[in-house]
Amino acid sequence: MSSSARQNGFTLVELLVALVIFSILTSLSYRALNSLIQTRERMQAESNRWHEVMIFFNRFDQDIRQRVNRSVRDTDNRPQAAWLAKPVIAGPDDAQLIFSRLGSPDQNGTLMDTQRLGYRLRDNNIEQLIWPSLDAGETSRPAAYPVLSHVRRLSLKYMVRKDHLWVDRWPVDETTDNALPAAVVMQVTLETGEVLNRTYTLP
Repeated sequence: MSSSARQNGFTLVELLVALVIFSILTSLSYRALNSLIQTRERMQAESNRWHEVMIFFNRFDQDIRQRVNRSVRDTDNRPQAAWLAKPVIAGPDDAQLIFSRLGSPDQNGTLMDTQRLGYRLRDNNIEQLIWPSLDAGETSRPAAYPVLSHVRRLSLKYMVRKDHLWVDRWPVDETTDNALPAAVVMQVTLETGEVLNRTYTLP
């Protein structure tokens, strides 16, 4: 092809090369953009996840700080301690930790009254249990609310005030039947493998 023809346009080979280069650049740009979007989505999901974790820890802290030394009676009319804890739950209405706490003064009705609350791990979810009344009747069953998902393990330990020993059940003996622990240590193992520890002191 003469030089005058080359000045009027591109050759077929040059057009093909340009198209190949454009295709490569487009593919690289798409991959970079897709990777950026995926990274942003992962970061947002991770941020949301840790926000959920912090809300749960704060909820637990607020609940146990409003605990009250009020013993109750179960469905068989047997007395139960104000603070009742066990490492393993025994049934669908049981929990690893059950305690009495003050109601919410900004709520109406039964929510203003002293409540019976519980926490447990069930089906990889930490649940908060709320009983409809302090002294359980024959048909009194708690309502369960998931408060933290994707949890592999939940461990709770309690400090005895008189000798500062850590135990995994409460009451420890007859001397602690009407007492409350001095502190609580919670260990949460997430499904992703992270192990989170929190210590709550109870004045």
